[in-house]
Amino acid sequence: MFLIAQSLVAVATLLDLASFQFKSRRIILCCLFTSVLLTSVHFFILGYNSAGCLMLIAALRYFYCIYYKHTWAMFGFMAVSCLAVYLTWQDWFSGFALVATLIQTIASFQNRDLHLRLCMVVGTSFWITHNIFAGSPVAIIMESLFLSSNLFGLYRFYISKKALLNLK
Repeated sequence: MFLIAQSLVAVATLLDLASFQFKSRRIILCCLFTSVLLTSVHFFILGYNSAGCLMLIAALRYFYCIYYKHTWAMFGFMAVSCLAVYLTWQDWFSGFALVATLIQTIASFQNRDLHLRLCMVVGTSFWITHNIFAGSPVAIIMESLFLSSNLFGLYRFYISKKALLNLK
């Protein structure tokens, strides 16, 4: 089962790396939906039920956000995430996973991909912290690569273009 869990996270990592190399918010969210769904199964296999529930809720959230962006739904996903952690609380660092999820929920409902990306930087940092305390090296690597990909995408789409425009 451990090898299956690691294989799922390996595929999720590839999707994470790809996600922020696209400019389209919809394609970013499609990649994140699939990646997070696989990561959810990974956490359930490893016995981290709080993180598994949060990732499953996040997958549903990303799927919803591909098509809709109603503010009431954002608050609904946040409430369900809080309830899930309350019901599955395992360790004090489950709080880091919850904070990460709440921030990434806000990110999912942003209209502009720049705002989505910036919120994801913060949320991903909390997931990395959670995964360090959970002792999941593959999940640490996955989230670190996800963060790096997001930062590289920010540079490609916003920073380098802005620098080029200032040279003209």
